[in-house]
Amino acid sequence: MAVVKARPNRKTIITDAANFPTDRYILQGIAQQFGMKLLVIDNETDGSFERITPEKLAPYLNDDVALVTFEVIQYRSGARNPIKEITDLARKHGALVVWDASHSAGSIRMDFDANEIDLAVGCTYKYGNSGPGAPAWMYVNKRVQNELQVAIQGWFAQKNQFAMGPTFERADGIRGFQIATPPMLGVQCIKVAFSMLAEAGIDAIEKKAALGTSYMIDLFDQWLAPLGMTLKTPRDPRHRGGHVSIAHPDAAQICVGLREISHVIPDFRAPDAIRLAVSPLQTSFEEIWEGFSRIRDLVASKKYQEISNKDLRVT
Repeated sequence: MAVVKARPNRKTIITDAANFPTDRYILQGIAQQFGMKLLVIDNETDGSFERITPEKLAPYLNDDVALVTFEVIQYRSGARNPIKEITDLARKHGALVVWDASHSAGSIRMDFDANEIDLAVGCTYKYGNSGPGAPAWMYVNKRVQNELQVAIQGWFAQKNQFAMGPTFERADGIRGFQIATPPMLGVQCIKVAFSMLAEAGIDAIEKKAALGTSYMIDLFDQWLAPLGMTLKTPRDPRHRGGHVSIAHPDAAQICVGLREISHVIPDFRAPDAIRLAVSPLQTSFEEIWEGFSRIRDLVASKKYQEISNKDLRVT
């Protein structure tokens, strides 16, 4: 909302069809509220594993675009988008780019400063290892901080917070984007989790994620492709993050069977994807082998068809 208000004479927002549902729903609401046009790039049916490239974005850009927003790593396929190239391209047209880094923070190097990213948001409970309900985060480049005014003028963003003044005067810098008291227990979890990430180093973590996903794809080729499963993630490690997706017509029932019979915990993603992630700090190659062998055995035996429970909530 702050971005579109910073570009009041522009009436177009761009996103993609494979973007995370919450992101798309929010954009639909903003477009409706401000009388804007939401352009949705079809990256679900073009054989690109949902990946967005500058070439794919370029035809949609013009001087009416206020906001462009994509995921760094596509939540279903695991495809990795080129954040610098896309940000630079959108900036040439005067648009701001917001990146959703929920599926990338803690698994790959993003280097927002070097890549001159405008804005980003993300969570900490995935590769941040800080647990469900952990606080989210936002990044606003110093270059654009003074351009943006958040919609909720919270007490923590007040310039002289404890003066208790009658009117709002936004604090300088990133503090001007804070709203209220952060959840302290959640912040403590993040502090511990990200200290571990810092100690390991993001370059080593990204290397482990690339090796782990490559091993998963090798096992897929040997064991799962012959069973009629298909790969929905790019094979080039430069074009993916820390998870892979495999498809099967019975994916939903297989996921339930994996939990109840095989004691493997995957994610189901509609319409037919089984999502499997490497948490680089914890996941061993032996665990990858064991997990994929259990998937192979379950699908080959078709025991999952005996499952009557079809609870597809994400675990």
